[in-house]
Amino acid sequence: MNIRVSCLVVGIVQGVGFRPFCVRLAARHGLGGDIRNTSRGVEVLLEGESIAVDAFLRDLVASPPPLAMINGISVQERTLLSSAPRSEFSILPSLSREEQQVFIPPDVATCTECLAEIRDPRERRFRYPFTNCTNCGPRFTIITSLPYDRPGTTMASFPLCPSCAKEYENVNDRRYHAQPVACPVCGPRLRFLSRDGEELALGNEALLRANRALREGHIVAIKGLGGFHLAVRPEDHEALLILRQRKARPHKPFALMVKDTTVAKRLVRLSAEAEAILVSPAAPILLCPIRAKGALSPLVAPCRNTLGIMLPYTPLHHLLMEDFDALVMTSANLSDEPLVADTPEALIRLRHLADFFLEHDRLIRRRIDDSVVACPSEFPVVVRRARGYVPTPFVADAPLPDLLAAGAEMKATFAVTQGNSIFLSQYLGDLKELETMDLYKDALLHFLELFKITPRLLVKDLHPQFVSSRLVEEVLASSFEATLTVQHHHAHLAACLFENRVEEPTLGVILDGVGYGADGTLWGGELLYGNARFFRRVGALENFPLLGGDRAVQEPWRVGYALLAAAVGEHEAKVLGSALWPERANVFGVLDRLAFDAPSTTSCGRLFDGVAALLGLRSEVSYDAQAAMELEDIAGVECGVRAPFSVVTKEGFLRIDWRPTVRWLLENRGTMGPGVLSQAFHTGLAAVLSEVCVHLGRSLKTEKVALSGGVWQNMRLLEETRAHLERAGLVPLLHRWIPPNDECVALGQAMIGAAHWKAACSEQKFK
Repeated sequence: MNIRVSCLVVGIVQGVGFRPFCVRLAARHGLGGDIRNTSRGVEVLLEGESIAVDAFLRDLVASPPPLAMINGISVQERTLLSSAPRSEFSILPSLSREEQQVFIPPDVATCTECLAEIRDPRERRFRYPFTNCTNCGPRFTIITSLPYDRPGTTMASFPLCPSCAKEYENVNDRRYHAQPVACPVCGPRLRFLSRDGEELALGNEALLRANRALREGHIVAIKGLGGFHLAVRPEDHEALLILRQRKARPHKPFALMVKDTTVAKRLVRLSAEAEAILVSPAAPILLCPIRAKGALSPLVAPCRNTLGIMLPYTPLHHLLMEDFDALVMTSANLSDEPLVADTPEALIRLRHLADFFLEHDRLIRRRIDDSVVACPSEFPVVVRRARGYVPTPFVADAPLPDLLAAGAEMKATFAVTQGNSIFLSQYLGDLKELETMDLYKDALLHFLELFKITPRLLVKDLHPQFVSSRLVEEVLASSFEATLTVQHHHAHLAACLFENRVEEPTLGVILDGVGYGADGTLWGGELLYGNARFFRRVGALENFPLLGGDRAVQEPWRVGYALLAAAVGEHEAKVLGSALWPERANVFGVLDRLAFDAPSTTSCGRLFDGVAALLGLRSEVSYDAQAAMELEDIAGVECGVRAPFSVVTKEGFLRIDWRPTVRWLLENRGTMGPGVLSQAFHTGLAAVLSEVCVHLGRSLKTEKVALSGGVWQNMRLLEETRAHLERAGLVPLLHRWIPPNDECVALGQAMIGAAHWKAACSEQKFK
């Protein structure tokens, strides 16, 4: 029986070769009809035998194009317009509508076919650094509007030459409707510039000049997919020293771009799981244990035993890396400022950082950092979600209200919802920086415009002075029907539960720096019980004063002294503190007086900082979590030593007391090395957390334990705690593809907002 059906396919189905795939699939099944991109998705009209239509839809779902992600297909039967169905299947012009349901694909690393082309002298794209096809290349960073067609990208200013137009229009070509398609005749071109903006070379000669500059010890700013990198040879100690001085980045590790996996395996320990992530289309920076630094300067990753590596992910990178085994590729900015993306901006903001510029004239509409994934063992943890992953949405099991979640202040992201989809922005940075505030607002407006979303509900952090909340209110004024405030650690719990598809109330161990608590104090070492609908605080680390407030974050010795004073008393703390930090001895008395008015915190992140300071590792830091990461790095192998923690329960509330640990560390500093003491601290904390989870799990009747918060980026603590929980018969719920740090807060806020909205709607009210 012949039938006629119309289908709307929703998901990542534009810019990934979806339409030509459907043309070939229709031909295989002998179907006629047409297909077109719309702002709602891809509309497909099929005419032919009903059994063939069923087979088409079955194959479409089972094996779509490699980069496609189908979130839903709605099918409606139509009336045949004639007795015989059409035999041809055509592609119609795109259609823009007010309703927007299109998902934008992320930027994708160069595919093997394009890589072969740029290496083949017989190909017309030989050594062309902007080669791409429907299976690879820029997507999110060049989109200006939807549906995803060339006029709606920054490639609109590059008219296709006859050869590229022929490929673009040939349904059997892998460049059929590949919107960034280009060649040396019609596409973007490279330029090599001096720091004053003088043009020194074009095209392949520009690449050769950049290569020579790097070999001569210069710092070169290189424009990539989402912005500029600063590149330098990792063996060049003097050049690295200059780069660190210019960037005001004395210690934070640099990432390396390595030529291939062979080089990667010489530098780091690379498991099969880690290698799969490294070579994936997302091509993130991968954090791996160092195997051998070899000729690398110690300035690449000072005081660290992990190294961030990535493979070339654009044709330009592949061409550049032909003559280098590895290059430092670090974000082109001053410390804590956003990535620089435009050449005019780069020539102003980077002229004192870079000696030369290798740039191109393809505009970057959306700047985006490299993603970062930690993979020390068999499972990955995303610690920065950006290029290669954003803006792929997370999909809920049920429709969500249109809402905007403002996110956190550090490691800022926001989230917007549409239907079942949650669009989490790329990592944006620290909102205490003015430039990052501008980036946040620009990115927010771009997301709302692209997806045609008008949020009805604003969800924001409980903290009354969070910058993210203020920025959202500035951008959207009073357009919300309702506003909901969410406690920071509750958002962490909800995000972890969402990623693990758990809806029932669950125990959560939320460990991070600080977040505004429901009682007005600074939380950061929390045991919560709840889900997206509610939470109850059932335990926490013992409080301590944050001496100097925010200054304690930059000066861990302040935390160390607070821990000392609480563990051994003020008099003994002054004696011990004078031995540990003699240059600070004259201020201890002042700190004792300030302790009464200092903010109180349960922060596990600051506890790590304080222990690092007590072990003599770091009294001041130059980047976020430096002391804690160095404490993790020096931890030795398991040696059966466990630092003691005690647990006190009062009126149903559980306190994990770290004071016995501090006293134990002091008693054993003379006989055990810092590596053993660090290992004992990690082991003791993992053990006590597991023990209290067993106790609380029994009383709360739950076997699941959600682990969220930035402290869980500590892979040693994560793996030891996970092992303890599993041995005790509990089920640890971990973050994998949503960072456990504050990047996940916006997503957790969105889930809490949706749960409250649903409950309020059922009661016909919203507070």
